Amino acid sequence: MPTPLDILKRLVSYPTSNNPKENIKPKKDILNYVKDELLQPLDYQSILFEENDYWSIVSYLKRNTPTILFIGHCDVVPPGPNWATDPFSLTIDEDKAYGRGTADMKGAVSVMLSLAEFFKEESDSTVIFAINLDEESGGKNGAGRLMKIFEEKGIVPDYIINGDAIGLQIVNRRRNSYAITLQLPEVIRTVRGRKESKIFKTEIAGNRTMHAAYFMREIDIHCMDEASDFIRENSYLVTELKGAFVKNNVLPSEVSIKYIIPEEEGSEMWEYDENLTNFLHSVTEFKDVDIPSEPSAYGINLTFNYYRNENDLHLCYLDLRIMSKNDVEIEKYFDNFVESSKIKAKIDLKGSIGPVETPKESPLIQKSIKVAQAMNLSPEPIEMGGATDSRWFSYLGIPTIEFGPLGGNVHGSNEYVEISSLERVSKFYQKLYIELTKVVDEGKK
Repeated sequence: MPTPLDILKRLVSYPTSNNPKENIKPKKDILNYVKDELLQPLDYQSILFEENDYWSIVSYLKRNTPTILFIGHCDVVPPGPNWATDPFSLTIDEDKAYGRGTADMKGAVSVMLSLAEFFKEESDSTVIFAINLDEESGGKNGAGRLMKIFEEKGIVPDYIINGDAIGLQIVNRRRNSYAITLQLPEVIRTVRGRKESKIFKTEIAGNRTMHAAYFMREIDIHCMDEASDFIRENSYLVTELKGAFVKNNVLPSEVSIKYIIPEEEGSEMWEYDENLTNFLHSVTEFKDVDIPSEPSAYGINLTFNYYRNENDLHLCYLDLRIMSKNDVEIEKYFDNFVESSKIKAKIDLKGSIGPVETPKESPLIQKSIKVAQAMNLSPEPIEMGGATDSRWFSYLGIPTIEFGPLGGNVHGSNEYVEISSLERVSKFYQKLYIELTKVVDEGKK
């Protein structure tokens, strides 16, 4: 088998950007590579399937119990600006490998695939690989379709290992994700005053990640929060909003606002947009969201990250992370927000299937803890901020963990994975696989 780094180089070379707002969808050629060059030569049976122009692959060896699923995604957010290297060509600098998707999550996928022969030879358990190309757009067309295939083939997983995490830590909890679109019709007014513009920039402490789910208002600065405070505190009137918009769950690195400073005499008459102005005045309220939720280490995140103007409509895309599946309460919050902000808007709210939570008492968690302790890694399961394909199985009660390499700048420029950590992830997967294949035998004693 090729090494994880060899596989990663190939995976990164496929420009698998996924942004449904711009009708950008990944092509399936990356999955053909996985099937034809990596798994089919090892006698894995493969199914390529497509749903709404999104492709996924399931490859499996149907054998004995337990059935273990290794799942990952190879779609990525668009590169965005400010890259020092080609985002779709793996660039190695000492222990870091740079490229879009190296940390999220082609690095972990490359490790999983490099172990295909090991999984085949080490035991006679049923092994499944599932790789999807729509995780960054919610997973409905990929991971959301997998259970039907598993049931038809008689390979419903007993345990799921997802590489969609960074930090060499066991992840067993994730908040639910919601994508909210506010469609604001233009409402043009005129006013006498002076026209100016200003740029606002996002600042992430420690250059951690531009992923919206990990934004921390206590230490980070969101450019839209800054713009909202500025407009609101000065009662300025907005004429135009532009910015480095990438995707609804990616923080824009900066935004530019053109606005009018009202003056009663001696000034020109200008047009401004009353609806957009009222909305931007109210964005600052997202700093304190009051929606019922289960406890979460990350609290509740609501951020305004993506905008475009289309057919006289302001399309404002928001990202909500919350440990809840209470659609009624969430819809109520946005209804109240629109009313109190005095904006005209149509609300489109799309929620995921639910949060992720695998009990610590699960054999999967207990075996993971045992492996982590043996490898001198942190054994305590943690919650992480972003949503993953694990949610499509957690709500069914199937035990799921996430474990991935060290890396940084997820969803931002110059994304990287630490090369040495790929070997540690490989050892973790191997040891955990061996431990899980023992569960059946232990149960027979």
